[in-house]
Formats: sequence, C-alpha cells, structure tokens
Amino acid sequence: MRKLKIQWANQHDFHALLKRSEVEDKPVLLDLHSPDCSGCVNHDRRIYSDPDIVRDVMEHTFPVRVGTTAPDRASTDIINNHIYIWSPTIQLLAPDQTRYHEWNGAPRRTRLSVGYQTVFHDTPGHLTPDVFKAQFLVARGKAALRSKKYGKAIGLFDEALARHPGDRVTVEEAARWRKVARSSGVIESTWDRHHQVTTSPLAAAVERFAQTVAVLPDSVLMQDWIGKPGAGDWQWYSDCLREVVLQAYQELCDFAVTAERERAQHGPQFNDTHRLLGQHRFAYREFQSLFVGVPDALLDRTPLRSERSIRENLAHMVMAEWWAYRPQILHALDRGRKGLAPQVVPAADTVAQHGEPPGSHESLHELLALYERLHLRNTRDFSDITDNELGIRSAWWELGPVELRFRLERYIWHPRDHAVSIDKILDASGHRHTSNHRFAARLFSGLGTAEAALIGADGFLADQVESLTSTINERAGEATQLLSQITDTKPSIG
Repeated sequence: MRKLKIQWANQHDFHALLKRSEVEDKPVLLDLHSPDCSGCVNHDRRIYSDPDIVRDVMEHTFPVRVGTTAPDRASTDIINNHIYIWSPTIQLLAPDQTRYHEWNGAPRRTRLSVGYQTVFHDTPGHLTPDVFKAQFLVARGKAALRSKKYGKAIGLFDEALARHPGDRVTVEEAARWRKVARSSGVIESTWDRHHQVTTSPLAAAVERFAQTVAVLPDSVLMQDWIGKPGAGDWQWYSDCLREVVLQAYQELCDFAVTAERERAQHGPQFNDTHRLLGQHRFAYREFQSLFVGVPDALLDRTPLRSERSIRENLAHMVMAEWWAYRPQILHALDRGRKGLAPQVVPAADTVAQHGEPPGSHESLHELLALYERLHLRNTRDFSDITDNELGIRSAWWELGPVELRFRLERYIWHPRDHAVSIDKILDASGHRHTSNHRFAARLFSGLGTAEAALIGADGFLADQVESLTSTINERAGEATQLLSQITDTKPSIG
C-alpha cells in the first residue's frame, strides 16, 4: 500500500491558493522549509510522515512549502512577509495572508530583507507529532472563530482540550478562545482601572488616575471639579478635570526638574547611560499610553492587508526587548569587560535560556504586565553601564560591530517605531481616542519624564516620590468619585 504524503504546492502557486482559500473557505498552511534546518528535516521525518497529520493537512488546508535556502524572488517576497524578524516557520493563513496561527515550538528563522541577511538566526524548534496535532486543532478553531462559526470553533477547542490535556500552551490557548467562542465572539477588556500593569507605587497611582480619566465622558472635561483645589498657585488652576490632569502632569515634570537638580548637586550623578535609558523609559511609557481605552477585541484585528495585528506587534516588542536586545547587550558588555572580541549570541541560546516568546493568546493586561516586568528588569541591569563602556563594540545584524551607545539608541527607537504601527492599526480599525483618552495618555508621558530622572538612582528622593504618589492617588480617588456620581445619575433602561 502506497504511503500517503502531503502534496505540497510551491511559491508560484501561493497567491492562486490564497484566492481559492477565500472561495472555498479553507486556510493555507505555509511551511517555510530548508534542508539545512535540523528542525525542518525532523518535521519531514517525524511529523509530516504521520498518517493522521497527512490526512488532516490535506483535508483541511491548502499546504504550501516555500524554500528558504537560495530563494528566488517569489520565495523571498513570501518569506519577508511571513517571517516577522524572527518567527515560527509553520503558519495557518487567512486569504488576506494574515495569520490565524503560528506554531509554537516550530523552528524560528530570521527574515531575508536588507539588514537581516548578515546574521541569520535559525533555531531547531521542539515540535512533536502530538504537539503539532494539538495546535492544528487550535489553529482551525481560531480560523472558524474569525469566520464567526462559533459552534465549529467550540467543537475544535473542546477536541484540543480533550485530546491534549498535557500540553500547557494548547490548553491555555484553547481555553482562552473557547471562552470567546462561547460568548459569540465577545472579548472582555482586561486593561482598565480594575486591572493594573504597573508595579511601583508612583506608576500605579498614575495608571489608576489615567484609567479613571479615560472612562469619564468628554462632557465632564470642563465641568466644575468636585475635589479640593491644588496646592499653592495651582489653586487657581484646579477647577475642572482638564486643569486637574494638567496639574498632575506638570507635577510629574516638576519632580523631574527637582530630581535632576538634586542629583547634580548631591548625586548619584547622571551618566550618558542613565540619560539614554531615561529616553527609553519615556518612549516606553508613551508606547504604553497607546493602549488606554483600547479593548482587547482589537488585539487580533487585521484591518491592513498582509500587516501584523496589535497582538503581534506587542508580542514582538516583548520579544525584542527580552529575547533580542537584552542578551546581545549583556553579552557584548561581558565580553568587552573581559577584553574579548564582539560575538553574536545565537538565537538558540536565547530560547534555551528564556523559552518561547509569548503572544498567541494572552490578554492585553497579561501582555502589558509581562512587558512591564521585563522592561524594568532591563533598565535595572543596563543602568550600571559606564560612559566608557558605551564604547564597547557589539556584534549583531550589522556588517560590522557597533558601539553599545548605538545599540541603546536603537533600543530607544524601537518602541517609537512600533507605536506608529499600532496607532495606524487603531486608526484603520475605526478606533478613536476620546479627548479624555488623550489627556490620560499625557499622564503616562509625565510619568515617563519623572521616572527618567531616577534611572540609576533607586530610592533617591524617596520622601518626595511618596508625597507625589499620595497627591496623584488623591486625584485618582476624586476622579473615581466623579465617575460614581455620573454612573449613579444615569437614567435606567427599561
């Protein structure tokens, strides 16, 4: 009896199959393959030879294999569109080329466009036939969910949970999307005034105030303020919500002026590393402010053809800071301090140390909270780099080693870049920030300014920080009281 095999289409069939996918409501399974990739070879030997997998792939998808070794123009276009810096090589695609699912544990490869050709990362992955089958059920469920076939999606998620209870990622993802399917596609928002992502008392106070301001209607911006007047000359400028937010923002900025002056006079002194990390903190808080008022339902929207979702951008940000910038910077610093030549950290080492990056099913709150923890850890671990050490050379994507100063400058630039992408997605999704959302976002900018003045000076001006935290918490409480009054006076329906 002849053994069944997957009948792979190639790169030249890809776009025709996407059209068929739209007509026949059958997704495309994209496999980015190289005979030089041990994981890819293992897939042919262990996964794509499994009769059940062969049957399911041929029945439920249009399978396309694109070679990544010496690719032609057609292959390169597909690779650059589907390897997002460093991505899993197995993906289930919608007709518009957006991803229903990327296989966790599949080999990861870097893309081939200019800037990424010189250092090619390739990790073997750790997929087994059982894990592939588990994720295949989840992937098909996500495709059905996006098509609003909720009953079919629930059935596929239930099957994944029943057949593969030992695979943690499958269980978490299937349970998450099953809940959404059971509510007919309704996704609960998870980052709001009830779900905090920041950790320090000052940041938590600002977040609480900002999130409360964000849910207030714009109609109260100029309404008489219910709280007490501001201290000192601010008493003349605290008569409405707009002025109170301005006051809090300015107090954060004024604290930064005080901290910088005190550090200059009494230490600990600023160095260039602290200033660079301060710029990154400001960029990070402004990036974070983009999500004020953004519902989780927008995380996986793909309003721009062939472009990534907000989830994919946000997960990439987390991955870039922890799985990419961090190991390269710390590795270069360690080698430079030992007088050793620059060396690239292999991607496989990063995965072995930190595991697979997140992104497939986490809520907005979970992704932002993870980003917060990792970002603060990086800042702490980078802050002891001296000015002289900023000249240490670091090897990575470039044609030659660059200084750590430049690496940190790119680190600053990265959240700015993806903030533009996310803002564009929000706009294309029809999401509009209210005036109060925008004022709330300014509070995060003020927070970034205040925190930047404390980089490399843990515990500095603790009493002033505590006083500022108390003031902002008091304003947050007043805003909460205003919100309660508005909610209580709303006419009942029915």
